[in-house]
Amino acid sequence: MNMQPLTAPTPAEIKTALRAHMAERRDAATPEQRAAWSEAVCRHIIELPSYQSATVLHCFLSIRSELDTRPIIEHALAHGKRVAIPVFKRNRDETASCEIDTLADDAYKISGFGLRIPLVSRPVDSSSIDLVLVPLLAFAPVDVNQTQATGWLRLGYGAGYYDRLLSRVRAQKIGLAFDLQIGSASPREPHDILLDAVITETGAHMSDFY
Repeated sequence: MNMQPLTAPTPAEIKTALRAHMAERRDAATPEQRAAWSEAVCRHIIELPSYQSATVLHCFLSIRSELDTRPIIEHALAHGKRVAIPVFKRNRDETASCEIDTLADDAYKISGFGLRIPLVSRPVDSSSIDLVLVPLLAFAPVDVNQTQATGWLRLGYGAGYYDRLLSRVRAQKIGLAFDLQIGSASPREPHDILLDAVITETGAHMSDFY
């Protein structure tokens, strides 16, 4: 009998498996747990000097079982900060950043991705952004045996839109997540943009930021 040699999984296969596992873990948390964890993460963010000094904050509107960013956005708007969100479009490499000044439902429509996007488009230049808060499905330290880069590897939903957006932004990039979303060291692919830090409900990964 001919035995086929075992081959190591590719970086893409490793990421696909990690995404599926973390999606199940995050979805399994109760709404009450996610709400409490989200509140704690938002407190950590608001206390950051980089948040407090930011004039233009780039954030995201939460979907599915993602961490709820509404407290951050409401705080930023109430304290005179400008807030931008991404607007993704299919088959477009460029991702626009648009300013928002409210979270009211009637100020938005639903895009083809199922995301809320502003009815009125007010573009924000990426060079004006002071801090980027980034959604993720899973995060992991970079495999130090593979690269000398430092930071946190972010795994999103696999389309690559956020990596292309982050590649154009020079501001500090902080992922927002729950502790249960952390994985083991993962390989980095050429298109992966590393995060400067990941803030969870325990604040356990804030040291990488400082």
